[in-house]
Amino acid sequence: MKVDIGGTQLAYEERGSGRTPLVLLHGFPFTRQLWDRQLAGLASICHVVAPDLRGFGESEGTPSSIDGFAEDLHGLIELLGLPAIVLGGFSMGGYVLLRYLAHHADRVKGVLLISTRADGDTPEVRESRAATIERLKTEGPDKYLADFARRVVAPLTLESDPGVVAKVRRLMGTPRVESLIGALKAVAERPDSTPLLGSIAVPTLVVAGADDRVIPVTVARAMAAAIPGAKSVIIKEAGHMVNLEQSDQFAATLREFYTHLPAS
Repeated sequence: MKVDIGGTQLAYEERGSGRTPLVLLHGFPFTRQLWDRQLAGLASICHVVAPDLRGFGESEGTPSSIDGFAEDLHGLIELLGLPAIVLGGFSMGGYVLLRYLAHHADRVKGVLLISTRADGDTPEVRESRAATIERLKTEGPDKYLADFARRVVAPLTLESDPGVVAKVRRLMGTPRVESLIGALKAVAERPDSTPLLGSIAVPTLVVAGADDRVIPVTVARAMAAAIPGAKSVIIKEAGHMVNLEQSDQFAATLREFYTHLPAS
């Protein structure tokens, strides 16, 4: 399905029905297919919505900022007539989630922060993203995306599931170079959302893979400690792609969190 947000067609998928809808935001450079297993598994207990962020999957446009993603999300929520949501974000989707909270916290009744962080990029990381942008301009996306797919899974997963890199790569679809570059710039320029953490006043779950090589597990623990009453779950034998590498445990974790939320 698609909706028009400010003249741009944005795609989304929804399944199930029930109380407060669960909206799941994919990360870079993925599409809403990242959540295929969760859409299938959670539809029996709730209404699940998974959009393609601007420039990714079937959504049109080019990313410009993390706040821009957040406003696209708000437009979708308004058009779907959702007065309240539970919001989950994976990696870059978590950055979008935190910026959504900065502007529309009154709509959010529960928070899921998955393989993500609240702080901004260091100068060294920004330099690395700039180098990646130059690589994309000169080489195109194929080799970069293949390398990225290998980096985001745990070494143990690479050993136990030889096909995992191909699985991860398929979840990225065929993103345009302009979308990848726009998103990398948006991520590099995102504001530090750490000051926001102490003001989160809804049930919050932080999920991370114990062997995440992209965002260290210590970052997840620190983020959870800064959010009043937040719970953290560290999933063993998983890297950044925790929902794919340990899908059963991840699904059980989300189901338990959602089913224990106060009725709104």
